[in-house]
Amino acid sequence: METVNIIEELIENIQGFNDNRFNLESSIEEAIAVLEQEMSINKLSECHFKENKWYLEANFLAKRVGIDFDKVRESIQFNKKIDAIEFIDIVKCWTASLIEEGYNSNVVVKMVNEGLKDFLVVTKGLTETNEDELADTLLNLSESKKRIVCNSALNFLDYFPELGGDYVSLLYSVKPEYQGSKARLLPPSKDVLIFSKVLEKHFSKDLSEFEYLKWFPIWLWWNLTMLIPMRPSEYCTIERDCLFQKDGKFYIKLPRHKQKFNNRRNIQILDKISIPEKLYRKIEEYKDKTNSYGRTDTLVSYLSIPHFVDKRYFPTTTSFHDNKLNPYKYSINFLRDNLKSFYEYIVFGEYSVGLSEGESDIEGLSITQKLRPGDTRHLAFLNLNRQGYHPVEIARIGGHNSIYSQNHYFNHVSNFVDLEILELIANIDLDSYKNKMENSGAKSDYTISVSFIEKYVLRPPMADVKIKLRDGYCTDANQNCKVEDCWECDAWRISEEELLEKHDILAQKLKDSESCINEVIENLKNIYKGIYNHIGKDEFYSSNNPEIRKELINKSKRLDNAIRKYINLMKVKERIDSVGNKR
Repeated sequence: METVNIIEELIENIQGFNDNRFNLESSIEEAIAVLEQEMSINKLSECHFKENKWYLEANFLAKRVGIDFDKVRESIQFNKKIDAIEFIDIVKCWTASLIEEGYNSNVVVKMVNEGLKDFLVVTKGLTETNEDELADTLLNLSESKKRIVCNSALNFLDYFPELGGDYVSLLYSVKPEYQGSKARLLPPSKDVLIFSKVLEKHFSKDLSEFEYLKWFPIWLWWNLTMLIPMRPSEYCTIERDCLFQKDGKFYIKLPRHKQKFNNRRNIQILDKISIPEKLYRKIEEYKDKTNSYGRTDTLVSYLSIPHFVDKRYFPTTTSFHDNKLNPYKYSINFLRDNLKSFYEYIVFGEYSVGLSEGESDIEGLSITQKLRPGDTRHLAFLNLNRQGYHPVEIARIGGHNSIYSQNHYFNHVSNFVDLEILELIANIDLDSYKNKMENSGAKSDYTISVSFIEKYVLRPPMADVKIKLRDGYCTDANQNCKVEDCWECDAWRISEEELLEKHDILAQKLKDSESCINEVIENLKNIYKGIYNHIGKDEFYSSNNPEIRKELINKSKRLDNAIRKYINLMKVKERIDSVGNKR
């Protein structure tokens, strides 16, 4: 019974997105490599790509479980528009991607045998288009069956979106909410910020050639995929000759190949995207430094990465390097190993960051969850939502054929706001980070440092000006107000005694400010919901309508103002806390 509960909990955590995307040119080769690695690690596994029956070693059951692709093939026999052999190859590649992403083998088998197959049965091999009938059929399934069908189908259609059609929006409309423990979409904001600060500081140093070649793929992954939402597989397969300039702007070409199965209603995806000149120059510099290592078909030169020169780094990947099918291509499994190694030797090693299972079981600077290669894609999507981009624009930039694929992102836009608040409040260097990030339980508990006390409380008034206000005093002789609330102003000062007396006033201001942020976020979400529900039916929600674009931009500006106000008030909050602790 306990084993069944564990598997059910794992099934609940199936994500409706996939870090990979099927590519006619490379996916089969990558799938074969994944399956060979699976069989080398788990001796009971038997999963040769050409075979239609696979067996995976079951983690909890001390035996192996099987997948029958012939039964999946039977489920699409009525769809004459789909080549059955090619379709099964796509399903096999998708199955290999699930193994590669670390899904439990029992869950992988259920996602294929039950989730995807049952979805194909319900849709009559993807030929049934009556949304009402399909919705009724799906809603009549048991909660557990509905969950695995919806999430498995969404994951598959994210991997191969050309077959999605209107099914994606339908699946999101009927899939059940999680009742048990839910896997995080992203690590906590503090953990993301710590990684960013470590990476930034590490690359601000004079790195040796070894360190530069070793860790630049991680630096580039972070800076490029935080800017442009792309799957890890897309990042890994960017071609070497990817940069070009046009009309004074700098561009990168992404490997977003035209797929064989096209839907005329699909959104046109951008494969050439403008990037900042600084990032462009960094990539050029990397190419120059790695040209001497020989042929590479991808931007990241696999052969230039020090794999076993220094046993401190990557001590366990020699065999993987030796057995790599194509040494001229960087790959997602190596990106995962590279990121894991960066955490182990740089984040945890050189910068002494702890890995904690709870919020406070390790003293000093610590994180509770490491970033995964696909996390930056989610952060980039959230940032575009947060900035008020229209869903059609987001889809074009992010490689989505349909705006409905964004559904699991925009509901988490507050995650990015949390991260933004954290980063702006903690605009500090890493060395003093421990004192400034001791408590990560809630935004209102973040502390910074006594430097604010020195600046706002203990520092003498500028030019001996001390104009009494209702709260505190002003040090600007002209009282040139740049903000509405004096508590937010850089020219505002207050005595230690009055600071302590006004604690309740500030607490209410912080509460009101946080409520304002939440209100604006909800308004932004509601606009997005309106677009998802009415685009194609109501011209007002079209990306061509300047009114809806204006509304999105205005909400984004309101959010900027609300965040700025909250940050300024938080600085006051930490001053009061620091004075109180000092006494």
